[in-house]
Amino acid sequence: MSKIARFIIWICSKFTKSEIEQIVSGLVEVLADRRWFWTTLPTIRLSDKRWNGYSRPVSGEGQRKEMSLTPLVNETHALLRSSLPSTIRMSLAMTTSDDHVVADSTQLQQVLMNLATNAAHAMREEGGMLTMELSSVTFPQGSLLPDPDLKPGTYVKLTVKDTGVGMAEEVKQRIFEHFELGQGSTFEVFLPRAPRPEVRTEEATTRKLPTGTERLLFVDDEELLVEMGQSMLENLGYAVTVAVNGSEAWNLFVADPWRFDLVITDQTMPDVTGVTLARKMLKVRKELPIILCTGYSERVSAEKAQELGICAFVMKPLARRELAETIRSVLNGGKE
Repeated sequence: MSKIARFIIWICSKFTKSEIEQIVSGLVEVLADRRWFWTTLPTIRLSDKRWNGYSRPVSGEGQRKEMSLTPLVNETHALLRSSLPSTIRMSLAMTTSDDHVVADSTQLQQVLMNLATNAAHAMREEGGMLTMELSSVTFPQGSLLPDPDLKPGTYVKLTVKDTGVGMAEEVKQRIFEHFELGQGSTFEVFLPRAPRPEVRTEEATTRKLPTGTERLLFVDDEELLVEMGQSMLENLGYAVTVAVNGSEAWNLFVADPWRFDLVITDQTMPDVTGVTLARKMLKVRKELPIILCTGYSERVSAEKAQELGICAFVMKPLARRELAETIRSVLNGGKE
């Protein structure tokens, strides 16, 4: 196992997915204003947006959203090319630009990675060709469908095929995809095509970040995230006090409940959850504005947060624009 692989495994065991995402995202935001960083920023932003914690099980609940498959396939192909042995040649065929689907990008990339690594394993002795394809296919009413669960319509098709040894007969009994022993394997994934999303206007993507001068309390149990959060918020003009756990935050608050104009707290902390901390603070100062930050895997919904009196609910990793706009909206009483 390479040193890089061992390092990645250590990182995944040391930090949660949300924490890793926040560290990457925070570093990008903090360094974004440095001129020397501009040339590498687009590449790191891509990794930041696509980092999804490879240690998360495919069967877990994720975030299904509208997405383009082309960037995901290109990135997966690049990841595989950099990690597979040179005896395995790789081919990438993109025959459609109509590639929008509604899916969980984490699960989808894991499916691609699993299929491709299995294919590579089948070619480990003799080498061969690993092909990834992205195409579009339409099944009219009454046509023969490749699977009984499919319905007539237009699909985006992901194909992974290899020239390996194929599958033994006992494996064939447990697989649904077609293969020919000794002639490699082909796996096809069909995803219902979604309409293309509306293109965001230039004004929406370049508008100035909202700023302020209010006094904020920022709470997170990871010191690195606290430092990056403080830097991000201070760059927006706010006076920021930080706490590295719920108990410290509570002590700062209870000493002077009117000291802070807004509290931003993480949900998952070892001594007290963000929800519990917010509930205690709101008992002392009912109208205190609080923003709860949480990873997608944590069982707190926006509706539950609002029922408790929490003003806003932000998903990790924290993006500077989303956080800046949320803070300003909360402080303005819900008005931009």
